[in-house]
Amino acid sequence: MITNDQFRSAIGPDLNRAKLPRYWDEYFTFQDTAPQLHRLTTQALQVEIDQAAVKPGAFLDAQQAIARVLTNFGGQHNFHRQFNETFPTAKAAQTLGMQLYEMIAADPRWWVYSPTQHVGHAFPHATYFIPSGSPAYNRFVASRSD
Repeated sequence: MITNDQFRSAIGPDLNRAKLPRYWDEYFTFQDTAPQLHRLTTQALQVEIDQAAVKPGAFLDAQQAIARVLTNFGGQHNFHRQFNETFPTAKAAQTLGMQLYEMIAADPRWWVYSPTQHVGHAFPHATYFIPSGSPAYNRFVASRSD
C-alpha cells in the first residue's frame, strides 16, 4: 500500500482510475496491449521491490530501479525494439514508472511515496520507502491492522 508522508492515500491499492491523470492511459494501454512485455517488466520490477524491502531503512529510487531494468533488458532481450514498435510515442521509463507505482500500491507492505518536483510524469523519478523506525509510521501500521 502506498501513502504520502502524512500516511494518507488518495488513490489506494486498487488504483482508482477516476482519480488518475489522463497520462495514465499510456500505462493501461501498455498493460492491455502488450501482456508479454508487461509480464516481463513485472518480474524485473518485483525483483527490485523485493531487494529494496529487505534492506535496513527500505528505500527504492524509481529512477535507478527502472534504469537497471531497462539496461538489463538491453543486453538480454529485444524489449526496447518491441516496446518502441508497439508504442512509438511512449517513453519506456515513464510507463515502467507507473507500473512500479501500481505494483507498490498493491504490495502488502506499507510504503511511503515521495514524488519529485517534476511536472507531468513524476513516477519514474519518485522514491518509495518504509520508515519502519518512525514512531508515527509504526502507530499508523498498527492502527491499520486492528
